Amino acid sequence: MQFRLLDNKARPKWEISRWTYSPEKKRAIKETLGSFPCYYSMVSRGILDKCTTQEKAEVLEWWRVTSEAVNRERVRRQITTLPNIFKDLGTLLDVIQDNPEDLAELKNHAYAFKDAVSKVVRRKSRQQKNQEAVNSVPA
Repeated sequence: MQFRLLDNKARPKWEISRWTYSPEKKRAIKETLGSFPCYYSMVSRGILDKCTTQEKAEVLEWWRVTSEAVNRERVRRQITTLPNIFKDLGTLLDVIQDNPEDLAELKNHAYAFKDAVSKVVRRKSRQQKNQEAVNSVPA
């Protein structure tokens, strides 16, 4: 299986293809299973329908890893783009006292940060509970 990011400016897409051997051509040929926009939350059903069971498992595992990486990058970007003002508590307090609009903007950043952290914590907690459940099941 081959997974490629087609980076056209307007809408980047993922393309999924596979290599198969063609006896009549006596060489491997690339068969494109399909492509879908990057903003999709799941691999399109049309692509999965063309896959064998093993290929489907490979595609779904690739998507799980890729989407986790994308989400991690999104959270990292949110955290690193928080205003530098958070680093200096004294300046933060001055801004809060001087300008209510800045206070409102800081609250928005704080809420975004809190949401990102709680999503990660909830996901990790769920994964840990699932792992404990799997480990506690008798063989």
